[in-house]
Amino acid sequence: MVNTDTRYIIWLLDFLSSLGMDTNTIAANNGISRSELHKPNVLINAKQHRGLLTDAQQCYEGSDLGLILGLKRSIATHDQLAYLMMSSATLRDASHIGLKYQNYSGRFSGNLVVTSFSEIQAEGCYQIDAKTELGELRVLAIEDLLANIVTTCRWVLGQALPITKLRCNYPAPVHAERYQAIFNCPVEFDAPVTQLFFDAAILDQPLPQSSPESVNFYKKLCEEKSITRNHGDIAWRLSQIIVEDPASPPSLHDAALKLHCSCRTLSRKLLAQGWRYQQLIDQVREIHARRHLSDPTLSITRIGQQLGYADSSGFHRAFKKWTGLSPSAFRHALFAVR
Repeated sequence: MVNTDTRYIIWLLDFLSSLGMDTNTIAANNGISRSELHKPNVLINAKQHRGLLTDAQQCYEGSDLGLILGLKRSIATHDQLAYLMMSSATLRDASHIGLKYQNYSGRFSGNLVVTSFSEIQAEGCYQIDAKTELGELRVLAIEDLLANIVTTCRWVLGQALPITKLRCNYPAPVHAERYQAIFNCPVEFDAPVTQLFFDAAILDQPLPQSSPESVNFYKKLCEEKSITRNHGDIAWRLSQIIVEDPASPPSLHDAALKLHCSCRTLSRKLLAQGWRYQQLIDQVREIHARRHLSDPTLSITRIGQQLGYADSSGFHRAFKKWTGLSPSAFRHALFAVR
């Protein structure tokens, strides 16, 4: 299980305290000593992190805690990754880097919340897929990421991201009016998928703080930390291998060779995290399928082929198993006039 970066936890507790919460009690209730957080090698596991957020959500008087966390999150919690993204040549480069190391700061396991990026008909698109296993924290997690995309892009670009529309895969929350102020675009709730669209023209504009030498320096630091941090998260490491070619993922044997272990060890470690290899392949393919179906220029047959299905019927069966909808019904729901 991946542990959560203590720098994020320190910031989180300080921020919750500024909202008037008794963070000493909240921390203690989750087995965390605030005085110990500053010591080296202190680890906060995923259960403790989720406990903190659950307690905070219960203590918070409003309903928009996720949005506030995303908007107010300190750049320091992203550590070297923030500087790597800001030093990138373009937003396109920064986006690919940010997504490569998206669980760097450890807010959630990389397989519980996955963000992806694509370009669809002159629009950039950040897509967020959050597992139902997050329960009451699911919307908070999505709102946190959506709002933090706005904040992070402002750091990177030196200006606001030109957002064109937002789709949210959940009902309109009590605080729905806050969305217009934050995202400044048309917002659609109860959509089949969560997607933030923006004008793609900004993707390849030079960034104000671009520095090739800094990119090389911070990339090495991020890679070293990512290897150390994700060493115990076999599911995340394996999903990064699968995503390289979802149509032809390696066999379990070949994947085990890449991760320098036996098939038996790989299967055992996956099961310990609640996964089977085919489930990981299906998750990667589902995320890609949702994203591709958002592009009306791609036929459903073509999308199925890109994901490794020899015929449309196989893709239809798989997609309906994942989402409860056929690919055509999902696409219709995306583009239906509301």
